[in-house]
Amino acid sequence: MKYNLKQMRKDGKSEFSRVERIIKSAVSDNTLLSSLGFEAVGQNEKTSVIKQITAECKRYVIGALYDDFDGIIYSFDLKEDKLIINPCIYNFMLKYKAELEKLNYYAWARFMEQINDDNVLIRVIDKLELATPKREDLSIYREILRKEFEENTCFYCGKKLGKSVRVHVDHFIPWSFIKDDKIWNFVLSCERCNERKNNKVPNSDLLIKIEKRNNIIQVIDNSIVQNDFEVYSPDLLSRMWKYAKISGMKEWSYK
Repeated sequence: MKYNLKQMRKDGKSEFSRVERIIKSAVSDNTLLSSLGFEAVGQNEKTSVIKQITAECKRYVIGALYDDFDGIIYSFDLKEDKLIINPCIYNFMLKYKAELEKLNYYAWARFMEQINDDNVLIRVIDKLELATPKREDLSIYREILRKEFEENTCFYCGKKLGKSVRVHVDHFIPWSFIKDDKIWNFVLSCERCNERKNNKVPNSDLLIKIEKRNNIIQVIDNSIVQNDFEVYSPDLLSRMWKYAKISGMKEWSYK
């Protein structure tokens, strides 16, 4: 959903797979989900998606994969929500975890590139660092915020960001929650505020402040800014902020 990837060949049978339809249905009920990693989704919605996909896998995947490997990898009971892994296979997977993940992503990428736009696919592959999304170099955003928008003070405490103060590029909504790098979610911060905020969401006053800031900068004629604001809407941050709190993130104030 996040990168608009498709996984069905253009054979005229169906535009979307069963799994895609389940995920699209979840997003239609809560459009915010399309901007989040699955681990950031609320427990009720996450459980609903898992339950539906599990049912589909029981019908079409578990038995087929079992037959493909002649029953060597696992055994199963369709009445249970679990597989019983062959101990030898389990130990093999633990030993060669990194290699298996790389092979899996390679095979996935080869398949996906046949049915998706190259530019979209490259963006996704660049984000993959085995099982963990890779955090990008944020120095270019630091320069844009300082030079283009003359942001020379800490967004949180207002301290002047001069040569003697280390300048941090901070994710307003924590990176651990959305796992993406967009300028509408970036602010400049002094080291102290960045460390104190850590993995928390700023309070509502600061939310209003960044939304006002974004209203100003989104019209700037800068290719990076315009690209990052393509999926932005006036209420996007406020919805993310509320959802992050519902998901258990603590609120933080610089005062």
